[in-house]
Amino acid sequence: MSIIRAFFTRHPVAAYCALAFSLSWSYWLALIHLGYRVEPGSSATHLPGLAGPFLAAVIGTGITGGSLSVQQFLRRCFVLRQPRIQSLALALSPLAAGALVFFGMGLLGRNLPSVTEFNTYPGALPGWSLPGTVLLALLLNGLGEEGGWRGYLLPLLARRGTRLLASVSVAGIWMLWHAPLFVLNSSMSALLGPTIVGWAISLLAGSLLLAWLYFRTESILVVACWHTSFNFMVATEPGQGAVAASLSTAVMALAAIIAIQWHARQSRGDA
Repeated sequence: MSIIRAFFTRHPVAAYCALAFSLSWSYWLALIHLGYRVEPGSSATHLPGLAGPFLAAVIGTGITGGSLSVQQFLRRCFVLRQPRIQSLALALSPLAAGALVFFGMGLLGRNLPSVTEFNTYPGALPGWSLPGTVLLALLLNGLGEEGGWRGYLLPLLARRGTRLLASVSVAGIWMLWHAPLFVLNSSMSALLGPTIVGWAISLLAGSLLLAWLYFRTESILVVACWHTSFNFMVATEPGQGAVAASLSTAVMALAAIIAIQWHARQSRGDA
């Protein structure tokens, strides 16, 4: 254990990434080896692998800081900071933005989706109710990813450099971590080709906006809820098309503003 602790202390980023990738990829590669594919109608799900970053963060925190540090980390994962109303509004802002787009589509005569149509979350288990799917997505996709990328890795990198550089670095690691999903998940396989550039740009923009949310609220739960609610708006069947395009464009615009502001502060020496 002393050797592992020394490695995490001396090379925290490399140690964390190696552990997070190992936890996620071992599950995904096992599914691929067994011939499973995540697609509509399939009983296979990639969602458990999404918890790798969170589990690696818990393990890394325990190795370097002990049980008290783990308790503090978990508290940040499940507690909204004050003012709670503002934190909740930020956490669920993708739902509000998506509702506005749907409202506009309704004014144009488009049929609005039913609530049950949102129970088409990628990797959701067949037969689950919408509340069950929401809880599963929040725990595995939201907290599973954000507990690691923004809750652990981002602050670690930000202590060594600027917020902008840390956010971009997390984005690069985040992109690479997705690699097995381009084989396992049919919706991601469809991105292979020129469209993968758009996916990478969207992921970079998302990394910047989620980093801004984390630094503003210091709450892992806020970024986890934002991530999950955004996915429900753009990755489920009702969100395909206009909603996904509108929200993704908004995220890119906000990310550009954040990057410009952080760069300006860095240039002034106050970031």
